Amino acid sequence: MTKTVGVSCAVYILAAAMIFMAGCGREESRTITTPEGKVTVTTKQEGGKEVVKVETKQGSVTIKAGAQAVSEAELGAPIYPGAEVISSGQFGEKRDAAAGVASVYAMATNDNYDKVVSFYKKNLKNIQQTMDQTIGDQKMTMFMSGKKGDMRNVQIIAKTSGGPTNIHVTKIMEK
Repeated sequence: MTKTVGVSCAVYILAAAMIFMAGCGREESRTITTPEGKVTVTTKQEGGKEVVKVETKQGSVTIKAGAQAVSEAELGAPIYPGAEVISSGQFGEKRDAAAGVASVYAMATNDNYDKVVSFYKKNLKNIQQTMDQTIGDQKMTMFMSGKKGDMRNVQIIAKTSGGPTNIHVTKIMEK
């Protein structure tokens, strides 16, 4: 995905998040014209969850907030036992041969950071790269797995002072 599309997606996500924060009880759609083209933002309730979809000529972004179920097949990585999916999103680009889809899942657990990191070290297949980092009161471990065109990025993040452990899984598939 190109840098321009990435920047555009960030702008669209921000707009979607602002609309999402306002809340909605029914499906509502708005089209905005920008110098790069038209942007359509649709908000709706789906299965009790807030859903925001942003569509452009380059692709689309769909964001779902709230607790939800996800399968390991959908995620493309092991699901930490007892972790709750708190939000998910899909980013799709349809412009050129390098088009693809990135799916992002945010999960949380009350289990400690080291236990979660150990689980992914043991259960995530085909790990290509690992990074550990502590900055201030935050520690993070990141695993990259898979192969070109079918990658997974798993980030485990927690405060050194305790609290929930957050797990972010990004699945990147080229078409």
